[in-house]
Amino acid sequence: MSADLSITQKIPCHFRVYRGNSKAGEMARLVYVGVSEGLIYIAPFVDQCFFEHSTVEQEGTLEWKQLECFLNQNQPDTSLLMAPLEVVQQCQRPGDIVGLSRLHQKVDVSSDWEHVQRELSHRENKRRVQLVGQGFGFDVSLKDEDFFAFYRSMHVPTMRARYGRFARSVPEQSAYLELFKQGVLFRVCLKGDWVAGSVSQVDESTRTLNARLIGVRDGAAIYRVNGAQNYVYHAILEWASHQSNIDCVDFQGCEPFLSKGTFQYKKRFGAKAVVPDNAFGQWRLLIRAHKLGASARQFLINNPVVGLDAEGRLQAQYFYDAGHEIRSDIPFASKGISSQVSHNLDQWHG
Repeated sequence: MSADLSITQKIPCHFRVYRGNSKAGEMARLVYVGVSEGLIYIAPFVDQCFFEHSTVEQEGTLEWKQLECFLNQNQPDTSLLMAPLEVVQQCQRPGDIVGLSRLHQKVDVSSDWEHVQRELSHRENKRRVQLVGQGFGFDVSLKDEDFFAFYRSMHVPTMRARYGRFARSVPEQSAYLELFKQGVLFRVCLKGDWVAGSVSQVDESTRTLNARLIGVRDGAAIYRVNGAQNYVYHAILEWASHQSNIDCVDFQGCEPFLSKGTFQYKKRFGAKAVVPDNAFGQWRLLIRAHKLGASARQFLINNPVVGLDAEGRLQAQYFYDAGHEIRSDIPFASKGISSQVSHNLDQWHG
């Protein structure tokens, strides 16, 4: 790989090398190179999907012009490059897979609450009615003390419980100033008892509510099981659909793989998959399976990638080989994704 330094001269190139037992049952290496954001999102997700157990063998920074030499020296089974589109286009070789760097999922709330309800999946509409019947309700708060109570006793414990060492979030002071003070706190209550919530920022310039932080009391699993966390999404949509200054709810981003649970979950709320209108929208993810061995094949088959078709529309990319059919049980059907394409890995490198 080589890169156009005029594009990358102000962007450090980071790398991380993983080594471990892959889910195909063999020792393997996985290398991430590119923008720093990939170390937070893409690399940990692929690591979890690729390996049963792994360790970080090496990490640091390098010059973009050193990419090809670096990858050749490490001889990984699979490489990931997340970089500006122009860099990915220059680096791309036959057999490389190119996807988005991130997906966002947005819900149109510009009509009314009744319209939003009609766009929910049958499952979510039924669940909302059940939750209301069980005593769930919500309000919004602008009180500082409510924000800090939510952040410390709900959001942080929930992130820790769900992601463990991979937990990531916005620092408390940044969340307070940049999210809460520019938005609202949703408080979900069960029979008057506050059990879950979310901090959402309101962007007046784009008429968008950005749903950012979520949490349940003490991060306890019972509040995910009993529907408290689920009701947060319903509360956000109901409130936003009644605001004259909000046309869209952005349920934020996820990694561009159909196996990502949050992607499959949020589309049930009528969300449309879109290319982010931030820096992630200018970046792409290049996946290079150097040997296309068992580890790379298993990862690709089990984790369909979302990219763009020739017309720039979102397209699901599935993979299969003689021993494995496409994962049709991982559905691509979603607003915003126009088509799917299936690639035979046995013929991938000609």
